[in-house]
Amino acid sequence: MNEFQIFLDASKHFCSFIEKGSADTEKAFLLLTQNHLLILYNLGRNLPVVILETDTIFNMEVNGAEMKALLKFIGKRVPFSYYWLVLNPVDEAGLPETGTGDLIDDLGDIYSDLKEALILFGKDDLGANENAIFQFKFGYENHWGEHCIEALYAIHHFLQVERQ
Repeated sequence: MNEFQIFLDASKHFCSFIEKGSADTEKAFLLLTQNHLLILYNLGRNLPVVILETDTIFNMEVNGAEMKALLKFIGKRVPFSYYWLVLNPVDEAGLPETGTGDLIDDLGDIYSDLKEALILFGKDDLGANENAIFQFKFGYENHWGEHCIEALYAIHHFLQVERQ
């Protein structure tokens, strides 16, 4: 099985996990979420670069009402939502800017980016498939990858505090 297929499978598993929320406790949900995110982040690093051959625009958006319900569903499974983060972690001037992250938003954004690309990749159209691969890579580098690493940071910290 090639690396991209492994990424596709991991994306499908993550989306299914988020939709079903299959965990007995909040801590179990976080541990499973952490595993999914680690796999996605690692596989995302090696996604292929795609130069789009078509100029067709494909807009695949998760239904707004479904997304709102999904965010509420996620909110019932996590023990926290907001966390602190440094917005410019490699600022050489030494003037860090802090902000607030939102785990529910992180998981929702990762889900919607991956789900939309999965739907697009599932179409029987070469242009749609090519665009989906482009979206996976672009999203990793510019959107869901950042949400992923920030969510991992917050989950890691929460779980470490819980162990004490």
